[in-house]
Amino acid sequence: MPFPEASIENLQALGYTEDEARFLYLAATHSGYFSTRQFLEFTGAKSGDKSMAFSQKLLGKGHATARLLLRNGRVYHVFSRLVYRAIGRENIRNRREHSAEHIRTRLVILDFVLTHQENEYLETEGDKLHYFCQQLRIPKALLPAKRYTGAIHSKATARYFVDKYPMFFCPRPASPPVVTFTFADPGLQSLDSFTTHLLAYGSLFEALPEVRLIYIATRPTHFEAARKAFLAMVNRAPKQDPGVEILQYFCFRKLWEAKQYAKLRNEDIEFLNKCEKKFAGHRCEERYASWRDGQVSDALVLSEFRDLIPQRRVSFEGVLVDGQVALFEAKPRKKAVRAIESEMQYAEEETFGSPFG
Repeated sequence: MPFPEASIENLQALGYTEDEARFLYLAATHSGYFSTRQFLEFTGAKSGDKSMAFSQKLLGKGHATARLLLRNGRVYHVFSRLVYRAIGRENIRNRREHSAEHIRTRLVILDFVLTHQENEYLETEGDKLHYFCQQLRIPKALLPAKRYTGAIHSKATARYFVDKYPMFFCPRPASPPVVTFTFADPGLQSLDSFTTHLLAYGSLFEALPEVRLIYIATRPTHFEAARKAFLAMVNRAPKQDPGVEILQYFCFRKLWEAKQYAKLRNEDIEFLNKCEKKFAGHRCEERYASWRDGQVSDALVLSEFRDLIPQRRVSFEGVLVDGQVALFEAKPRKKAVRAIESEMQYAEEETFGSPFG
């Protein structure tokens, strides 16, 4: 994982050593929260002067707060705008206070990132939008989004990938590179949150020919159930033949452009509006003019875009991390160190090597 030199230099200018600046960059970007143990593991130092100097520096400069938890342990929250401005993340939501469950989730995520620094992460919303919309040409309408209402209630802002789970490319070369998705389980009692997550990402997964997901958890309790839920969702048949959908879109669009509104029902207009957003920037837009002018037949459109149904290659892996469980549970249960990996049809080789955890 390359560290942006400008960000590290900016953090050093705030008074941090190079090791502290690198750790602070990871903690602020991927979590917002960290524990002393995570800092020590990153720097390779033993507990004592180094961690105390770092924590006192953070607190003394007003860049973080400390929260006392079980066994006299502490979790630090990096909230200072100066720190986030130094790394170009001034408006990131990690600066805000959060619930205990959210804090546990971010610590799980940071554990994973610290253990897998070799990956190339899509760190920001902008990075992810550029990859999916610009490189893969996937419409924004298919991406997981949440709308936020500002001071003017009639205006809402759409934000994408608000869960901020790690998303990355493996160091193993692939052509073209394939992104790996993750879900972080801080010790959930059920799979309700994971099911909601799958629903939010369902449209995006359907648009991808290969889907890789890592379920990160502090214990393997839900690994098998999560695997089944994930595979059941990503391997289901498409709701509609893409060729038929695009041809129908062309027909309605031609009627609308010819101002033959009487031939369109309300549901036809709704379908047209939906498709205009869905296929904005899609290569089918280039085909529309030739179809409209009679240069391309309906049969050709059907056959060309029916190929949009991807031959799916799907993989699931369960990975264990510590997640600082001892700071939150009076009697943390012992967990077996194992992972589950499953790869489905159309897989010619294993997506991952030995388990991460």
